[in-house]
Order: sequence, then C-alpha cells, then structure tokens
Amino acid sequence: MTTGAAVFRAAVRAETRRLLTQPWDAFVAFGLPLILLVLTATLLMSGVIRQAPVAVVDQDHSAFSRAAILNMQAAPGIRVVRASATMDEAVAAMRRGEVYSIAHFPPGFTAGAFRRPEQVVVSFNGAFQTVGALAALSQTSAIAEAAAPRLEARAHQMGLPQTTLAPPSVQVSIIGNPELSFELFLGGLLAPGVLHLLAACSAVLAVGRLMQGGSFQGYRAATGGQTTAALIGRLAPHFIVFTLWGLAWIAWLCGFRGWGVAGSLPLLILGVVALMAVSVALSALLVAALGDADTAFSATAIYSGAAIAFSNGTLPLDHGPRFARVWSEILPYTHYLRLQTGQMVTGAAPGGAWRDLAVLGGVTLFALIAASVAIRLRARRAPSSERLAFPLPQAGVGAAFVATFRNLPKTRPVSSLLILAAVLYAFYYPSAYAGQAAAGLPVAVVSSNHAPLTRKLVEDLGAPHAVEVAAVVPSTEQARELMRRGVVDGVVILPERFEADLARGSADGIAVWLNGGYLVRVTSIGKAVAAVAADVAEARLEGLPEAARAARLAPELKQVSLFNPTEGYGDYAVPAVSLIILQQTLLLGAAVIVAIRRETGAAALKVSARLGLWMALTAIGTASGLFYFGFVFWLHDYPRAGDLGGVLLLTPIFSAGVSALGLLLGGLFDRHERVLQVLVGTSTPLFFLAGVAWPHFMTPQPLVWLAHLSPSTAAVQAFVRMNAMGASLGEVAPQAVMLCVLTVIYGSLWLGAVLSAQTGCTPDRVG
Repeated sequence: MTTGAAVFRAAVRAETRRLLTQPWDAFVAFGLPLILLVLTATLLMSGVIRQAPVAVVDQDHSAFSRAAILNMQAAPGIRVVRASATMDEAVAAMRRGEVYSIAHFPPGFTAGAFRRPEQVVVSFNGAFQTVGALAALSQTSAIAEAAAPRLEARAHQMGLPQTTLAPPSVQVSIIGNPELSFELFLGGLLAPGVLHLLAACSAVLAVGRLMQGGSFQGYRAATGGQTTAALIGRLAPHFIVFTLWGLAWIAWLCGFRGWGVAGSLPLLILGVVALMAVSVALSALLVAALGDADTAFSATAIYSGAAIAFSNGTLPLDHGPRFARVWSEILPYTHYLRLQTGQMVTGAAPGGAWRDLAVLGGVTLFALIAASVAIRLRARRAPSSERLAFPLPQAGVGAAFVATFRNLPKTRPVSSLLILAAVLYAFYYPSAYAGQAAAGLPVAVVSSNHAPLTRKLVEDLGAPHAVEVAAVVPSTEQARELMRRGVVDGVVILPERFEADLARGSADGIAVWLNGGYLVRVTSIGKAVAAVAADVAEARLEGLPEAARAARLAPELKQVSLFNPTEGYGDYAVPAVSLIILQQTLLLGAAVIVAIRRETGAAALKVSARLGLWMALTAIGTASGLFYFGFVFWLHDYPRAGDLGGVLLLTPIFSAGVSALGLLLGGLFDRHERVLQVLVGTSTPLFFLAGVAWPHFMTPQPLVWLAHLSPSTAAVQAFVRMNAMGASLGEVAPQAVMLCVLTVIYGSLWLGAVLSAQTGCTPDRVG
C-alpha cells in the first residue's frame, strides 16, 4: 500500500518537473513574477514626486508675486512650465495634461495685501489627485514663504514685536516614512498583492488539471486514495516558489533599497509565508468546491484581484459601507498588509502581527481541510462530459458576427468575462471607495494640562469627521505605544503652556506624528490638525487688541480642487480603474475565444470571419464602455459626460484596439485557462503605468513607451479628461491618435494573421 509520505513526495516531484519543463508553467512561476517585480521596482525607484509641472497666472505683476514665483522655481517638488495670461488659458493647459496646479494672483492684489484679508487661489487637478494635491502644496508653501517678510514689515509699521507673529505651527513627522516615499508605500502595497494573485492563479490551474469533468475520480485512483497528501504535494512547489519571490521583494525593498525593517524581520518573513500558504490553499478549495477551473479563476480574480482596493492600504474603510468593511476583514491580504506595515514601517508591537498570522494560518488550515473533503466527495462522482467549443463559420462577416453572439450563452468561460465580470465589477469595485474620504481616523492627543483652549482643540479635532480623538494621554511614551499597537493612526502633541504662550503671541509648534505606512491617512490627519489649530488660534486672538492680530493680515491661501470638488477618493480612482476593468474583461474574453478554438482544433478563419468576430467583440466592448460611462458613473455620481461627443467617438475605437490585441494574444496559449493565469496579474501594473496614481514625468522613458503598447494607457488619460475635466477631443488629440494607431496595428495583425494559417501552420494557431 502506498503511504501518504510517498504520495506526497511523488506529487512534489511531478509538479516541480512540470514547473521546470513546461514553458507556460515555467513562465508563470519564474518569468512573469520577475517581469512584474522589476517593472514595479523600476517604476517607483525615484520614490518622491518632484518637478511636477505647474502654471502661474500673474495678473498682479508685483514684487510679491514675482518673489512667490521665484520661490516656486526654486522648489524641488514643482517646476513652472507656463505663465498664462488668464485662468482660462491655464485651465485649458490643465485639461491637456500639461500642468497639475495653477497659482492665481488677481489684479490689484498687492494694493490691498497685508492691510486687509486677500486671497491667492491655488487650483489643482483633482481628477489626478495624487500629483495635483502635492503640486498645490508646494505652490502654497512658496507663496507663504514669500509673504512672511512682508507680513513682518507690516507688523513692524504697526509697532508689533516680531514674536507676536508666531501662531501655532504644525510640525508633522511621518513615522517610518519621513520622506513620504511612494517607493516604500506603493512598493509595499503592490508587489505582495500581485504575487498573492499570481500564486493563487498558478495554484488554480495546478489543482484544476487534476480534475476531469468536475470529478476527482481518476485522481483518487492514481494516488491510491491518498488525495490529501497528493494535494499538498501539488501545492507545495507553487507555495515555495512564490514565497521565495515575496522574500526577494522584501530583501530588495528593505535591504538593497535601504528602507530597513522597523519591527521584527522574523514576523515579516512569517507573514510572507502565511500569505502564500493561504493563497494556494484557497485556490485548492475554490477548484474543489466549485468543480470548475474557469469558475475558480473568476472567483480568484474577485477576491484576490481587488484585494489591494479593500485592504485599507489606500482609502481606509473604517467608516465605509458595511459590506466593504466586512469583506475587507475576510480577505487574507488585509491581514497580511496590516502585519507588513506594522513590522516593516512603523515598528508595531508583535501582538497584532501574531493575531494576523493566526488568522492567515487558520484560514489556510480550514481551506486545506475543506478542499480535501470536497475532493473526496467529487471523487465519488463519475466525470461528466465536457463540451468546450466556440464554433464560427470559416467565412462571412455577418455570419461570424451573429455566431459570436449566439455562442456567448453556450460558452461560460467567455460570457463570464465579457458580460458577468464587467457587470459585477461595476458594483463590486466602487464599494471599496464609496466612503470617498477618510473619516473617523483615530488619533491620540498628548496634553499635560486641561486648560480651556486645550479642551477646545480636542473637541474641534473630531468636528470635521476626518479624525476622532481616541485617547488623551499625558506623555509621548504612552501615545507612541498606542501607535505601535495600531490603536491610533496619529498623535497630536500639544505644548505644555499652549494657551499661555499663544496669548503672548509666542506659541510653540504643535507636533503631529503620523503612520507613514498609509499615505492617504497621513494627508487627511495632517489637514484636519492644521485646520483645527488655525481655527483655535484665530478664536483665541479675537479677544486681543487689533495690533496683536497682525498675523491675520497675511494673504489667505486657498486651495481649490478642480474637476473633483469634494476631493473624493472614489471620484479620483474609480473612473481611471474602470478603464482597466473594461480593457481586461474584453481582452481576456477575446483571448479565451481564440485559445478555446486552438485548444479544440477548430479550423482556421478566413479574413471575413475574423473581421466579423472582431466587430462583434468591438460592439460588446462599446456597450460595456457606455454602460460604465453612462449608467455606472451616474449611479455612483462620478464625474461624467464632460465631452459626451468625444466619449461616444473614442469608446468604439478603444474597444476595437483592445479586442484585436486580445485576439492576437489568445493565439499564444495552449489552453484557455492559461489566459487568466497569465494576464489577470497584469491589471494592477497596467493601472500604475497609465499615469494616474504615478505620473509619467516620474516614470523612466522606456517604461512610458512600453506602457503605450497597452490601449488602457491612452484610454485612461483621454477618458478621465473628457469625462471629469470636460476636455474636448482636440485637447486629448495625442491620446486619440495613439488609440487609433494601436487599433490599426493590432487589427491589421489580427486580420493578416490568416496568411500564416493558410501557409500550413498547425491547426488554427491564431484563431
């Protein structure tokens, strides 16, 4: 009788041999992770956004405005690329993507500045919020720096000592990421998430191969009934390979790039091990429970593909919709990311990490047991007959067009991608960002006294709803411990003699510590604390003589978010992500059709039939695009229909380009499941290559060229500007031309590929 240990070893050897000798299996295990990790590392290596292009509208032409502009030109974060005569000209440049922020000095500004309240408006592109907000911050700082000496001169004329000009400043310290580096933030967020998805997809196919017609009957016979040992043996190589990739990324980020590990390296390593273990175990459960590898791939894409969005790593979900909060806690990646951020970035106490490890370990054990039971149950069934085909006439545009739609309900792998996935993601993905803005972020306040002004500041901190005072403690040591344990996201430290010093006009600064692992939270807490501190100081100064309020004579600096007035994270992220969803569902559906025909040995299609198939897929993609840009954006109240004509014109061109690319890629795969196994993991890198969350001016030029091979890159830039910013077709002309060029190239290659089929290639290698 064969022992379980022997079966386990045989399964490990067999799966390892497959990973080393089968080209596609080897590529998924070794080539694809390397490509995506190198791409991520190269993309984010510069870390901090610098030299963001901005514009200035100087209608004042004063010494002050010139000094402010000189400060902007010297600032490392921005570069002044336009000096527009009017705001209309500057906003048009923003719609074309030439600038991200605009500083406007109104006419006659200096005549009243420093004598009565005046306003300089800095308008930033809220549709590209990451870059726009940072650029606006740099412009605002440059203007404030130029105003300081003039404010002091005006106060001196009023006989006011300089010390009275010191309202409480807010000094922010970012714990674990003092430079606000996107390399640490996004690198730690993206790479493990992509590996999590790749490991899950790799394991789905590994287990799916063991099943025949929804049955594991043959598998049980081949393993002598030792199905559990054999299952673990089959999963082990995938677990080991992707664990090594995860550890290699940690070594790169924390070692070679020098970010270090603030907490426990052993706990961080255990976290990577636990994430990959749960990834492969859940894949086994999905295949065994659903009895179909295609459905298991779809389920994997749903839970793992959107794991980053639901992980609390970007917009926190603490006060979001109930579904998003519950689903976030269910997803394994949420627990891993919390562990990684605590140990890598903030030096969190080990207790929370052990809890997350226990959750991941418990889910892994449950998934393996449940998968084993499901396999045994399915082993009792006789295999059902499998009918997998996508029949098309060899010739005829109309005939192939009609046949494509006729086949959709009969071919579940295709319909689930082209229809069900597109519709499901329209409601599923936006739920992660339904809260729009960070709310209720817990902070601790360090204060050694209970003066009325201190109590007022603590009360007002919770008023904007962005933050919530979770604790008031007397020492920084206690506050630091609360942050290490993950109880709070930030700490506000008030000076010991806060009220008395403010009354004398010599207030010390308010210190703020923020968790550098979550940059969205950093921004929200920092803004809330600065606003409350300013309001409290203003209220306290109201009772003092007029001379003591000279600081109020400084020009008011107002930041305005254009095209996203609420600064909602969903309004910023989802319209761009929607283009990736539209591309990937259409691309995968088209590729699966060709892969199925190749897998089943279907006859090669002539040019007319290829054109009919391409037209049908273009029509499906166009309908999906208009469904998103119309109904879905209306339902979620996302910015839309800024230039409806341009949207209607470019949608079918985008769909045609994506369809043609998918049809071409499908001919590369030996079986249709490979399409999802290989291409699903590219979704997240494609989004970041599109230039929304990480701008192209910070991306190495070869990667920008590579990014433009994907239709989604030009589409994201064009459709976000047309929908949200009201850009005309002329203002997105470069992106429109790129989409047309890609459509012509990929379409010509697809239609011309019939020549190779007619010259004696293997059956329908390309269609």
